[in-house]
Amino acid sequence: MERVAFMQWIKDGCQDEYVQAHSPERLWPEIIEASQKAGMHNYTGFVGGPGGRLVVGYFETPDLQRVWRELADNEVNQRWSQGIVPLMETGGDISNGSMEFLKPIWYVP
Repeated sequence: MERVAFMQWIKDGCQDEYVQAHSPERLWPEIIEASQKAGMHNYTGFVGGPGGRLVVGYFETPDLQRVWRELADNEVNQRWSQGIVPLMETGGDISNGSMEFLKPIWYVP
């Protein structure tokens, strides 16, 4: 199982809209289902840093290449990204290569 972490930056002034879009009551069940079907598990997002603009995400997957392939071709992910990418300074869509992935340096089970 691969453990994947990434970071991206929200545009200044878009923090509230980004957080609201990812709140439990507004996060689309269809995007959750598409992510899980593509092989993403234990997907967690964190927001903080300067001005609350830093997003750090973490998920586990048996095959990261499969996640990219399946989400790139997924109509629900494409629609979701149309609303999220404009809020982002960097990142916003795992399937388009715009996210900065972090290199793991330790793991304590």
